[in-house]
Order: sequence, then structure tokens, then C-alpha cells
Amino acid sequence: MSQPVSDGLLQLVRRCNSFSVKDSVKTCKKFFVEGKQVGLIRSSFGEQMKKFPDTFTFSPDGQEIHLSDSLTTVEQRTDNLDAVLQKLRQDHTFMGLRGWRDEKYDVRQKYEDKTLLRMERSATCMRFLDALFGVLQYGTHINGYTYRKDGQMMMWIARRSPTKPTWPGKLDNMCAGGLASGLDVLTCAKKECEEEASVSSEQLEKLKAVGTISYFYQDERGLFPETQFLFDLELPSDFTPVNADGEVAGFQLLSIPEVRKLIVSDSFKPNCALVIMDFLIRWGFVSADNEPHYAMLVEGLHYPLQSVYS
Repeated sequence: MSQPVSDGLLQLVRRCNSFSVKDSVKTCKKFFVEGKQVGLIRSSFGEQMKKFPDTFTFSPDGQEIHLSDSLTTVEQRTDNLDAVLQKLRQDHTFMGLRGWRDEKYDVRQKYEDKTLLRMERSATCMRFLDALFGVLQYGTHINGYTYRKDGQMMMWIARRSPTKPTWPGKLDNMCAGGLASGLDVLTCAKKECEEEASVSSEQLEKLKAVGTISYFYQDERGLFPETQFLFDLELPSDFTPVNADGEVAGFQLLSIPEVRKLIVSDSFKPNCALVIMDFLIRWGFVSADNEPHYAMLVEGLHYPLQSVYS
């Protein structure tokens, strides 16, 4: 691997792990539900929460914000918080809520924990300017690959629709999507394959779960603690993905060397580039013998999010 690409991989890992929980003590308040920390809240949003005393309470030192203990069920918490968010949305208090999805994510401290409430997707991340909840988010990403007649591995790369609210026009994995409330991981992965690439149920029998990556990054939009469940899918050489939900502008079939160069460019959505980096490592295209930063790259793909709030 050439040194510029190698350095680019390291820069990519650092970009996707750019947030420091330790440094957040100065700017953020901890968010608790049922006594468990599930997120981080910027101080500016904390002031807004004081307008809703039936929903939020504060610790004596003001550094912790709790969802009220009077809300004892998932349904009560979900409905009460949804009413608050709808009010903030109507008042145009926070820009982030303009991207309302009508899709909810489960909120919990760790993935294996019980769901504490369900939150509107646009409110789950923590935004610098319109700081919301900073709760852990989950998704599924699928690497679609095939082989040419000469045996060379090729990978299907998607280009996001120019109308997508986030990262419009950027290169992406063949299929990917957030884990909405009520969906298990495998069902979500299959759903994304069907909707984004028209993969048949017969072809989905080859869908293989291959682990996770996790990272905690910040950019001009906010804070993103995310874990992605990864799948590999070998496809027939004569298969061509066709988008069915309007979220993909098109697909291209590229060689592994071409993909390896693209993921360190600005044309790729950064977290999706990490998914492909994990693929390259697992398949041996990036190894300890050809990549000087190998150990750091592997470590950087696994931010300890399942313990970060506990």
C-alpha cells in the first residue's frame, strides 16, 4: 500500500473518533433515564429543558439531567418526550428538528439492555448548534461484492441521492440504514438490501454477519456515537443493483484497489469508508505486513461505546 493511502487510512480513523468524552465535562451535561446515563446534552439545550419540569429534573449541581421518575413506562416516556420535541419543532427552537423523520430509535445504555424509551431519530444525535441528546445509535451496513470471470474481487459502491438530508451525493456502501425501533439487526439488513439495491430473497440467503465497528465523531452537525452491524454479501457476477426507495443515485462496480483509494478521499461518507476499511482488513487486503498503521487502524474501528456511558 502506498504511503499516501496509508496515511489517509489513519486520518480517516482519527476523523471518525474525533470526540473526547473526557473533554465533554466542560461543555455537556449527562442525560439519565431510570438512573442510567444514556446520552450527553449541551448546556444550551439544558437551559431549554427547564421549561418542561414535568419531563426533566436536574441534579443539585446542575450537571445531570434526568427524565422524570414519574414517567415509569416506555410508552409514557416516549409520548411525553415526543410532545416536548414537537413543541420545540413547532417553535423552531432547534434547527436539527427540521429534519424530522417520523422514525424512532430505541434508547438504552448498552445494546443488550432493555429499551428505556423510543426517540425521534432527528433528536438522537447531539448537535453543536442545536444540541440534543447524544444517545448511542445503531445501524446496519452491507458490503456487496462479486467476482469477475478472471477471479478478481469487485465491490458495489453506491452514490447517495443528491436530495438526501445528510451527506448528499457522497459515495456509500451498497446498502445501509439506521436500526429503527422494533427491528432486529438481520431484518433491518435485509430490508435495506431490498429497498436500496433490489436484492432478492434468494440472494439474501448468502448474507453473512461479520461483526461491528464503532466510533464517536464530531463535525459541524454534532456528536455521533454509533455502532454499525456489518454484513458481507456475495452477489452473482451478472447482478446489477437497482435502487427502489429513491435514496441512491446510482451504483458502480469497482476493483478493490480502486475502492481502497476512494475511501480516503472526500468523495466518500466517512463512516461508510470505515466499514470498507474493516472489510479490507478482514479479507487480508490490509494487513500487518503491508500497512504500518495496522494495529492502530484495527483499534480505531472499535471505540468502546458499550461502556462509554456506564
